[in-house]
Amino acid sequence: MRVCYETVTPPDGEPETRRALSRIVPWVVSVGLHAGLIGLGFLITWTVVTLADDDDPMLVTAEFDALTYDPLASLETQPLPDTDPLEPTRVPVESLQEAIEQQLAGLDVPSLTLDLDAGVPAGAADFAAASTRNSATFVGMTTTNARRIVYVIDASGSMIRSLQIVLRELGRSLGTLSPRQAFAVIFFQRNQALVVPPNRLTPATPAAIARTLAWIDDHVIPAGRSNPLAALERGLRLKPDVIFLLSENITGSGEYEIDQAELLSLLDELNPIDRSSGRRATRINCVQFLDPDPLDTLRRIAERHGGEGGYRFLSRAELGIDNGQ
Repeated sequence: MRVCYETVTPPDGEPETRRALSRIVPWVVSVGLHAGLIGLGFLITWTVVTLADDDDPMLVTAEFDALTYDPLASLETQPLPDTDPLEPTRVPVESLQEAIEQQLAGLDVPSLTLDLDAGVPAGAADFAAASTRNSATFVGMTTTNARRIVYVIDASGSMIRSLQIVLRELGRSLGTLSPRQAFAVIFFQRNQALVVPPNRLTPATPAAIARTLAWIDDHVIPAGRSNPLAALERGLRLKPDVIFLLSENITGSGEYEIDQAELLSLLDELNPIDRSSGRRATRINCVQFLDPDPLDTLRRIAERHGGEGGYRFLSRAELGIDNGQ
């Protein structure tokens, strides 16, 4: 019996077997590709893990307590040339001070030498005590916080025998100032103010002090009667922190005499009280020199403008001189 197979052709004309293959082949290809990718990933992972297990990692540590720091792993570096290490040179303090003194000794620095104690009467040598910072001392009176100092000194004829004593004390007072402070010296004679050059406040350097004392020695000669107002006006115009005022007879006599009330009134105008602070701009310390003043004018000026400790009477007895000298 003969069996005959006949291929059935679908109505659209395409065999059924071809249509089945067209549906299966894409799935087979997709599964194959994914399987290949998974295998490749597994292979890469296995390789990395295998290589990482070959060597143990190096542990790096730092021994901070060790006296020397040798590397735990040797490094191949180029050797450095042999050189002597530079060791710091420590100079002893004593040697350094000696070296500085030797350097200073070789410098040609002019020095100021004042023979202030020569011929000073007994009791006068202790008037100018050592000054503290920004203080000023004159005939035993000390003012603190004084950076600008003016000396107003009587140079009338009554001072002809005693002016040298005052000038020696002036030199000691200037010597206690520091270059941070500035000073000026004004003499009153007749009805005039005799201002020591440079006619302004000058830093208290040794050179400036030496020039001032030398100029006074050459130019100031006591003579005639005096009126202090012009000198006080010049001094206050410099706006100092303190004025040291010294006189034997502050109101004078004869043609240059000034009334006490007028002098006090004029000083109040020149050095008024500041309303905001209740104080005057300049402190005026007064020295009544040699003989007492029946009017006590300097004491009254000090009470108004100097405050506590702003007045002193420097008598002949305190200086160790008599009336005949």
